[in-house]
Amino acid sequence: MASTTMLSLLFLLCSTLNFMPLQSHNSDNFPISNNHSMNPHQTPRISQQLHRSFSRMNYLTKLHQTASTQTQTQTQASHPDFSSKVTYDPKSDLYIASYSIGTPPQKVVAFIDTASDLIWTNSKTTFKPGSSTTYTVLPCNDKKFCQKLNQRTCKLKDPKCTYKIKYADGASTTGVISQDKFSFDADPGQSSSIDVGLLSFGDASDASSQHFEGEDINGCLALSGIAPFSFIKQLGIQKFSHCFIKSSSKSSTMHFGSKAVIPAKDSIPLVDNKYYYVKLDGISVGDTKVNYKTQPGKIYVDTAATYSMLKKAVYDPFLELIKEKVAKPAEKNPPHSYLEYCFKATKADVDKLPKVSFSFNSNTVNVAFGNDVTYLEFDGGIWCLAIIRSTDNESVLGNFQLANLNVGYDLAGKKISFTPANCA
Repeated sequence: MASTTMLSLLFLLCSTLNFMPLQSHNSDNFPISNNHSMNPHQTPRISQQLHRSFSRMNYLTKLHQTASTQTQTQTQASHPDFSSKVTYDPKSDLYIASYSIGTPPQKVVAFIDTASDLIWTNSKTTFKPGSSTTYTVLPCNDKKFCQKLNQRTCKLKDPKCTYKIKYADGASTTGVISQDKFSFDADPGQSSSIDVGLLSFGDASDASSQHFEGEDINGCLALSGIAPFSFIKQLGIQKFSHCFIKSSSKSSTMHFGSKAVIPAKDSIPLVDNKYYYVKLDGISVGDTKVNYKTQPGKIYVDTAATYSMLKKAVYDPFLELIKEKVAKPAEKNPPHSYLEYCFKATKADVDKLPKVSFSFNSNTVNVAFGNDVTYLEFDGGIWCLAIIRSTDNESVLGNFQLANLNVGYDLAGKKISFTPANCA
């Protein structure tokens, strides 16, 4: 299995090639309970997931600031409906999609990232371009794709579109922008795989750090709405949906096209469908609404961030209400400094706590989160609130809270839906 450190760094590779520096945080080890069989946080590396959430917050803030300057292009015609199997990787807290690249097809598994633009794969660990008869490299003077990359390293007359991403810790990755066939496994009742055509993607051939080497997660499936880079825009996809299961022993299906599950009654207007964020109207704990002096504002949907984060003006009154409703003394020595409220309780106690819910669309749509994704269990009967404070003036809805919700994206209608579901 690829190392946790590698996986915590790997998610950053799937960006628009806008450099996003990492913050420096200590990577503390501490015990987590093994009593809860469905608890994905049995690894003592939870601080890596906390690190990811804060790094993603910086990343999203930067993307929002630059999204308006991205050049939009015409998308391709709609493609046939297709699906991808989705599994959960407990070491990285990422959700993994599977598909194939090349002729003949070579299987790739990549993490799902709704806040990234560039499809990326690692030719050192999985995809072998020399084995594909349909593989080509884009020239540097390619105006539709290469010339729009902020981090391209080639000169206009160079035969290859090369790029490099350098990170704050000194690690970097380099590669070429290429094109090849992408295909997905057949749906039940179909006899052959579904070829979705030629797509442009980052073919990473070198990395300066050993942490970028691994065989379990081969790349990134970028699902933002930014043209011309993302998977969504290259294929002209109008609808897709996912339903995450936080269990490595089960899988679910992500649908693209008309099979996407998007219930109208649960639909919420997208404020922006380049990076998916919606207007958060309020938060409740049980029947009690959090008392806000100002509106909570927008919240991003980011499948590659682990924990949901709320900006200070939203988090402070939310945390106070949580403490009031839980009504248990706070632990003086929490497992991590980012976990601001921890308390001793049994699982039965936690199951009985009032649920947290977010309200949207002028308070007409309420999304309730189960207590199994609201609190984290640690050794010694310690539980901690798993919705954490943002380090920036932005809020994000991460994949820990998205488990057991069907999330549907209607890009044509500029809507998103959150529906409780048995995702298995």
